[in-house]
Amino acid sequence: MGMARIYVITLIIGLTQTGCASLVIGGAAGAGGYYAGQQQHDAGKTGSDASITSAIKAKYRNDALLRVYTIGIDTQQGVVTLSGTVKSQAAASRAVELARGTGNVRQVVSRIGVTP
Repeated sequence: MGMARIYVITLIIGLTQTGCASLVIGGAAGAGGYYAGQQQHDAGKTGSDASITSAIKAKYRNDALLRVYTIGIDTQQGVVTLSGTVKSQAAASRAVELARGTGNVRQVVSRIGVTP
């Protein structure tokens, strides 16, 4: 085998192991999706997930109880995962309540810690 061929095979194996192969081989973004870690996401669902996340962020910014906190919001196929730390159970409950009341949310998983 030529050195160039060995290099290409090594590169492909390395990219495959890091989850970056879709960027180089096959152009997954051009095919209507993208890879994040080991999960493939459909472009349509991704747009909906981004809309859900944006809507929840807007609700938190406009809420007197929550605007002082940084709450992480991750949305995958309509399942919203909240993370971070707040100072009261009321704030944690309010964050979940607002997320559940957002359109197209299928489920809310709270990983919000309460530290008074």
